[in-house]
Amino acid sequence: MKSLQLKLLFIFLVCLFGNQNLFSKKLEDVQFGKILKEIRISGARVTDRDIITRELASRVGEPYTKKSAEKDFARLDNLDIFSKLEIHPVEEQDGIVLNIDVREITPYLPFFTWEVTDENGFAGGPGLQSVNFLGRDVFVTGLARFGGATNFGLFIQDPWIAGNHLSYTLEVNQRDRANDLDDFNEISTEIDLRISSYLGEHGRIGGGFSFLSIKSDSAGLLLADDNRDNLPTFSFFMGYDNRDLWSNPHRGGWNEIELSKGGGFLGADNDYWALNVDIRRYIPLIDRHTLALFSLLTLRTGDVGDEISPVEDFHIGGTNSVRGWEVGSRGGGKNQFVSTAEYRVTVVKPRLLNLFVLSLDVGLELAAFGDLGIVWNDNDQFDTDNFIGG
Repeated sequence: MKSLQLKLLFIFLVCLFGNQNLFSKKLEDVQFGKILKEIRISGARVTDRDIITRELASRVGEPYTKKSAEKDFARLDNLDIFSKLEIHPVEEQDGIVLNIDVREITPYLPFFTWEVTDENGFAGGPGLQSVNFLGRDVFVTGLARFGGATNFGLFIQDPWIAGNHLSYTLEVNQRDRANDLDDFNEISTEIDLRISSYLGEHGRIGGGFSFLSIKSDSAGLLLADDNRDNLPTFSFFMGYDNRDLWSNPHRGGWNEIELSKGGGFLGADNDYWALNVDIRRYIPLIDRHTLALFSLLTLRTGDVGDEISPVEDFHIGGTNSVRGWEVGSRGGGKNQFVSTAEYRVTVVKPRLLNLFVLSLDVGLELAAFGDLGIVWNDNDQFDTDNFIGG
């Protein structure tokens, strides 16, 4: 399961939609420009104090401004470790005291993990997850699923090790499943490591390494003669992220350009270059209404079956690409382009509900969508007749 899916799965268990976070005191009632004298934090039983204070744009001894107040709220909300976040800027004598009141999401939680895919159907099993491991905002998940596919997985994300948000994400998966798209039963091990840092406030830069070792039960379907392909990939990426919130953005965007090298050394079976362009835009329309636009373009050198393993080709159709089409309706291409438009409406805004030891935020959002996509190998295949939409 991808890292985003893992995080969304846990958030769904403890908050059905968003966070009940707010400024309890209207910002216009605060006299901005006064010196921030003190920061007081309450409710943080597990979270280390510096995990909160390091995110704040507001600094003790400096003027408290509306811009820094808005950044404080967005940055603390993006931690995804609080079910409630209230910020009270209070004027005391000749300065400002910033009171931050939080309620933490349960830091450690055993849960039932499940996945339904068009290709393998339902798989489920036990999982153990922490969104705030050791009180350091480290996200850790271990899981095991059985059913249509067998999957053992480990996911670790530390969003700030040092410097300007120097971070890493590590994901390890072991799978035993029917690969219906490529028509064989696979046993595979996949490791994905991604290291990144901020450039200023909104810029992103980093690199990654992934390794996929996949074995087929049928001869002649992979690149290697022994029916096991070893597929390392190194990547470098730059991005720009100015979303107002990460959990449920209403405005701004997330954009990334990645250049990667697949194999070509150390006994690898693949050998190609790839360019990946990922653009996501959120446009506020009216209150509770958002237009979300996504586009993904991948271009690669080489040919499928020679430099590119058949398991690395692209297929579109199904819930994860072009909805309304059967999984893999179009496939076998080394290049892809997928674009989506979603009209999102918040029907019920999040409301805090305390249930035993859990704090739940209950709300409802609806979306209408349209998808468009194509996969291709040669330039003459990039034609309007080969696009599918749903």
